[in-house]
Amino acid sequence: MAQTILKIPQMSQYLKTKAAWEIARTGLIWVSTGVAGGAALIVLLATIRGLWLLLFGQVSSRFVIVLSTLIIMLLLSACRRWMQSLVDFLFFPDTAGFLEKVDQACHILPEITTRSELRRLLEDLPVQWQVRNISLHDDLILEARDSLTLPLKMGTRSLGYLTVGPKHSARTFSDEERAALEQFQEQISLVLSGIQLAEAQEAARKTEQLKINFLTNISHQLTTPLNTVINSTGLVADSALGPANEEQQEYLNRAVNGSEYLMRLLNEILDITKIETGQLTLRLEEIDLREVIDDALTIVRAILQNKPVELKVEVADNLPTVKADRIRVRQILLNLLSNAEKFTPHGVIWLRAWPQDDQILISVQDTGIGIARENLPLIFEDYHQVQSRATTGMMANRRRHLGTGLGMPVTRALVELHGGRIDVESELGEGTTFIFTLPLFSDDKKNGSRPTG
Repeated sequence: MAQTILKIPQMSQYLKTKAAWEIARTGLIWVSTGVAGGAALIVLLATIRGLWLLLFGQVSSRFVIVLSTLIIMLLLSACRRWMQSLVDFLFFPDTAGFLEKVDQACHILPEITTRSELRRLLEDLPVQWQVRNISLHDDLILEARDSLTLPLKMGTRSLGYLTVGPKHSARTFSDEERAALEQFQEQISLVLSGIQLAEAQEAARKTEQLKINFLTNISHQLTTPLNTVINSTGLVADSALGPANEEQQEYLNRAVNGSEYLMRLLNEILDITKIETGQLTLRLEEIDLREVIDDALTIVRAILQNKPVELKVEVADNLPTVKADRIRVRQILLNLLSNAEKFTPHGVIWLRAWPQDDQILISVQDTGIGIARENLPLIFEDYHQVQSRATTGMMANRRRHLGTGLGMPVTRALVELHGGRIDVESELGEGTTFIFTLPLFSDDKKNGSRPTG
């Protein structure tokens, strides 16, 4: 009788009784086993009696029967397997070796790494298993006759369904075959789960690559016209191409400042994206940190030229060389110094550097508007501008200097890429201190003390 066997959790009690063909097969196996066992018993009785008489001269009939029966019982399991193989070979070819074939397929599955490989494997299995189809699909197929549909799951997550059948003989699957296919179902679920995870990782990698490619392309496309705007507008603002009144200079300087802000934004977005995707690498070399500090100070002094802020520098005399990326260390210093300049309307900015144990410590301290204690953890978050319950003047000053919100996250990432760390201390209205470390790579690790002044 043709039946549809549906194996899903809600129907685990389905089809308790065996199919008629399986009952007939079982009967044939046991009848064959009984006939073979009876024949073997007769042969054993005669053989044992003859051997015993030949060796010892006399034998008890009861002893011969008991010994022969014990031997037959020991051989019964093997005899049943032999009869089962013979019956399947003669009358049920689609069942012959089915369990072994499923086991072989289960051993092959762990080698599968892609969905196409899995589908090719399943397409090759039906001939070996004497079934018409083995297929993966997303939806439950109720129309399949004489087939076994197995749900593929990993935990509570559904991965789809596996349908096996129908057999070429149009017979249903036996209890033993269903149990073997459940093992195959578990292996398929494990393989599919691994494939889906790999596909998700590859999709994420491609998305990140598209993101970085897009940002890199946009950055390159916008850098040239922005530089043109900055340079051209700056020349006009400086009256290099003719006199400009104060109002015109003010608007031109606004355009320059806006363009420079866009340039910084592009560069910082590109940096943070490279950092997040692991594509930002350092070009390490032995550098004299004092030279890098002097280079950064040249730019900062020009910014502070018309501002009532004093810049003090205290660099230890015994400052050793470090192995670092010269451009990125300069970027770290400029980010910290420019941040101090933004939020210090008047007062002092200190830059200090000194060796200590196996690292160099560099601090940037200002007497600016400071940061509320509860906002300190937010300093290094992406795209975050700290707002504080400050006085009206302080708030106005912060609004005038709103940045991209990426300077500090980029700075921390660059410090950590060098193997160092960065910390911040601040009190609202009393200034801020950033201090970061760069590890020493030289064999001569010097101890030092913090400079005073």
